[in-house]
Amino acid sequence: MTDFGETINPTARKDHKCEWCGGKIAKGEVHCQFKGKWQGEFQNWRMHDECYENAEDSDSLQDGFTMYEHGRPE
Repeated sequence: MTDFGETINPTARKDHKCEWCGGKIAKGEVHCQFKGKWQGEFQNWRMHDECYENAEDSDSLQDGFTMYEHGRPE
């Protein structure tokens, strides 16, 4: 099984929900988006930039995490 994907930093064209904290990613806000296949499942998610950094620092992106369960970092 081959995993693939790309993380980009688009400007939101509409409101979205952050997969990490559950907070609103407002229209016009630059954020992190991942599209691809991870551990055999297709994924397309978005996070605030600071939430993505927090997830990377905690190794949660590699180990998995429960959506909307974390607070948004200051």
